[in-house]
Amino acid sequence: MLLNKSYLSICCALAIIPTQQAVAQLTSDQSISTQATERIEITGSRIKQVDLESASPVTVINAEQIAFSGISSVEELLQEMTASAGPAGNATNAYWTSNGYATAQINLRGLGIKRTLVLLNGRRLVAGGTGANDSPDLNMIPVSLIKRIEVLKDGASAIYGADAIAGVVNIITKDDFTGAQLTLKAGASDRGDAENQEINLTLGGDFQRGNMVVNLNYVNTGNALQSERNPCPLTESGSKLECFYSGSTIGGRATLADGSEVQFNQTANGNGNSYSQYNNSEHGYNWFESLNSYSPMQRLNIATLVNYELSSTVQLNTELIYANRRSSQIVTPRGFTSVAVASDFIYNPTGQDLTLKNRRNVEVDNPEFYQETDTLQTSIMLNGELANDWQWQIGYSYGRNTGTDGWSYDFNDERVAQTLDHSTCSNELNAAIPCGDYFGVDELSQAVIDYVTYQREGTGGNELRAWTGQLTGEILALESGSLAFAAGLEQRDEKGWRKPDTIAQQNGDEEAISGSYQVKEAFFELAIPLAKDAAWANNLDADIALRYSDYSTFGSDTTFKLGLTWRLNSALMLRAVRSSAFRTPTITELFGGTNTENLITVDPCEGATGTIQANCLAAGVPSNFIQDGATVKTSVGGNPNVGPERANTLTLGAVWQSPYADNLAITLDYFDIKIDNAINAVAGSNMLRLCYSDPIAYAEYCHNIVRDDNTHQVTELEKRPMNAANEHVAGIDANFKYKSDYQDYKFSLNWDITRLLTHENTAFSGAETEILLGKITADRGIFSKWKSNLQVSLAAQSWKLNYSLRYIGKADDENGGGPIGSAVPSVVYNDIQASYMLADDLIISSGIDNLFDKQPPFLTSWNDANTDVFTYDTVGRRGYIKVNYAF
Repeated sequence: MLLNKSYLSICCALAIIPTQQAVAQLTSDQSISTQATERIEITGSRIKQVDLESASPVTVINAEQIAFSGISSVEELLQEMTASAGPAGNATNAYWTSNGYATAQINLRGLGIKRTLVLLNGRRLVAGGTGANDSPDLNMIPVSLIKRIEVLKDGASAIYGADAIAGVVNIITKDDFTGAQLTLKAGASDRGDAENQEINLTLGGDFQRGNMVVNLNYVNTGNALQSERNPCPLTESGSKLECFYSGSTIGGRATLADGSEVQFNQTANGNGNSYSQYNNSEHGYNWFESLNSYSPMQRLNIATLVNYELSSTVQLNTELIYANRRSSQIVTPRGFTSVAVASDFIYNPTGQDLTLKNRRNVEVDNPEFYQETDTLQTSIMLNGELANDWQWQIGYSYGRNTGTDGWSYDFNDERVAQTLDHSTCSNELNAAIPCGDYFGVDELSQAVIDYVTYQREGTGGNELRAWTGQLTGEILALESGSLAFAAGLEQRDEKGWRKPDTIAQQNGDEEAISGSYQVKEAFFELAIPLAKDAAWANNLDADIALRYSDYSTFGSDTTFKLGLTWRLNSALMLRAVRSSAFRTPTITELFGGTNTENLITVDPCEGATGTIQANCLAAGVPSNFIQDGATVKTSVGGNPNVGPERANTLTLGAVWQSPYADNLAITLDYFDIKIDNAINAVAGSNMLRLCYSDPIAYAEYCHNIVRDDNTHQVTELEKRPMNAANEHVAGIDANFKYKSDYQDYKFSLNWDITRLLTHENTAFSGAETEILLGKITADRGIFSKWKSNLQVSLAAQSWKLNYSLRYIGKADDENGGGPIGSAVPSVVYNDIQASYMLADDLIISSGIDNLFDKQPPFLTSWNDANTDVFTYDTVGRRGYIKVNYAF
């Protein structure tokens, strides 16, 4: 069952249902045959069992699938699942402004990265990024070290604590590897960019009383420019697409005292004092020229895993993982905040008082936005067995992440204002504060540039300390089976901090963050065999779990899980899980100060009709209003009054193994997640739309909107988390798996389908319910009704072939739009991989992703690249070749 890579869900005329996204993954509870004799722990339960078919749906991606896929990123591997949706850090994506630049994360069910819990060998990981972050960086774990990934698509707070609302991702490492393995990989897009290389060395061996594994991994990804794929940002006009540009322009703009908008000279060596009425189509800036489609990154990972038998009944397990990441993105030439300039200022060519604004300072080299992080995750565990066969575990985990990010050039707003004030600046040679000519391109002197620019750099980090103690075993033997239990205590201390650049703080762009909390927990789980070998059931088993949590910031809470598995016969098993879950605010949500970001935002007053048009007019926005650019300055930050959110989840499923074909299995699972008192920060586009749809009901949102009195452009938005929302997600997951052997050939087919039935949220009591089902958004990704992944593999003794397809269903733009961008069609991606064994110790593999170079669809509410970069491939066709040598 090879790989888990791209996919296409077929518009299957073969299928009764209209498929959509299919992942190439193995599902433990969908296993075609289970021959396990050893008791193991599967994600979703602390009790070790022989039967892998649990009440909760668990998808398993094994090492063979991962290796054959050619994927070098855990994030990419997981984000292609049909259960994944929306933004998740997107480490290689140009557009991501929160939760740690270039940090790779996972977003199950489109409910957000904060509602998906990530574990390493069943233990929590420290958050990753450049300070006070919300989720681990998945790329801290080298792909080649992974034995399997277990994805629990069910709420699991009673088992693992807070944050496991949408599900759990548990990454299991190769702690028993023996031998030596060297892997070399190189790839690029067919445009000759997005180059990537990987070197991986894994060494492992047994010694007298244990085993040791060492892994060294280096990954280097190159750059791909957006301008090589999209010549300009597009907008829809008259049923056709036209370029439109940023209102922050070369040469600079100004609002004069008489209210007119003027643009200063944009021609190099032209008339430096010339200016004219501003016109976007003539003067706007094409920022796609300063935008990555694929961002450069270098990663170095070092891991050491040791298992040692202290005695016949006690084992010591240690793990140490270190990761260094260096990443960068090109960004547009930096600007500065609006500055009032007097009419008699020496360089003011207009003769009027004015407000200088929206200037692209191209006189300064394009700045680079860069990040570097160092992450250390380590644990030491003692595992033992008592005389009654009960097993115990005591362990300590420690994780620390530190990071730096910044711009190679930025503008000091205070100093810019000084150079535009004749009472403080001077034109004398070597003046301490030189006067600046910002009125036209290439007018700035080097002395002014040197005075107003600086290297902006901030630092921060995250830390996690956790103690755990656990006891599990069988209490007594019943006629129907063994009554088993697991119980334990945990204590976790987490903290995060962020120290912004001093000048950025002075300019009000960013505030420091510092916060911490402690949680003490106790849990108990019981596996109850209710019936066995009855006329109406082969087996009937129940699973009950409770967890008590006491937070230093919020007090205590209790969550529960009730699970049931009913095997009617050898072919059919039914299962159900009812559970409660909760999530506490992250450090940034609770303690975060204000951070200013330019976020993609759609102003509904442009082209408005009906009620929205009437309310825009009432607010003073004219009917011919045109939004100036695609981004709005948005203040984001924490809220000390925000509290925990709570959820109730229900999963109902069936597993059918064909009595007529041993290698045919079908599973069907219904999921329903309801979140109350949800922590939510409403996106700018939605805030504006709701405000102008009903200014009275949404008065709180309207108060967070600031418009320019003259231009009516939105100059500032503010969004902070609050406990006001309710969210509801429901759908069906289906899997069809088949394997067949014929002579020396092995055939396998794996088809995953997700049908979304409901995805909606209500901002607060009495507000309209936002229906996301079948919608695509500017900032949360796509919520198409259908997603599907299909993978077909054929293998012989010395070679393997795999063809995978991924289908993403059609959707309507949440913000409407013209006939072109108001909806996106269904999209199918095709991938192909092949490997050949040249010798017993040498394998060569290659693959092509996005085989037919499928281009992303245009979207009215696009967030970059004229499309939804969280959903669609913006790089295009690309290939790789990989060599694996065992010695």
